[in-house]
Amino acid sequence: MRYRIKRALHVGVLLGAMAGAIPPALAQASTSLTQAPLPQSVTDPKGRFTMNFPSDWEIVTSSEGTIILTANGPFYAGSRPTINVVVEGSLPEATSPQDLAAASEQGLKVILHNYTVIRESNERVQGRLAYYRYFTWETNTGMVMSVVQMYFTEGRTGFVITGNTINEPERVLHDMPVVNRIIETFRVTLAPANTNN
Repeated sequence: MRYRIKRALHVGVLLGAMAGAIPPALAQASTSLTQAPLPQSVTDPKGRFTMNFPSDWEIVTSSEGTIILTANGPFYAGSRPTINVVVEGSLPEATSPQDLAAASEQGLKVILHNYTVIRESNERVQGRLAYYRYFTWETNTGMVMSVVQMYFTEGRTGFVITGNTINEPERVLHDMPVVNRIIETFRVTLAPANTNN
């Protein structure tokens, strides 16, 4: 319960920072979206993780490459939120989520135009240590995106979950609570690494 309260506060503060003033009616609509059930359970083809989605999300999984899951939410106001899961299955050594996030950020700074961090910190998701980062960046067409990334690790395997939407007040408030709720369902099902080797 403490986690959910803390997480709700984080999301509320971040939505305010990302979206500016929020109309009360839209805030109420957003709350109802985050309380909707997430009946669509998805399992990684190699059995390393599971997560849940609303029934109206389209999901594709792959057993090859690093992008193992791509999910698209329903269209709203002309575009749709997305989530993808990247699995790094052969890190040089066992690492922490924070170290994985730091290594990932070096690439983000190079490839993303106007990359701007809003907030980042350690977190626990269902008892598992994680690291999250909220940021914005600008596409080649000038569209600004709001992004949340959550990092998990298990031994030498890293998991990076990325949720995206357009950085417009209505879109951020509509999409980000649902994206965050989906990410909260992420479970690593990979067996714990043997640390005696």
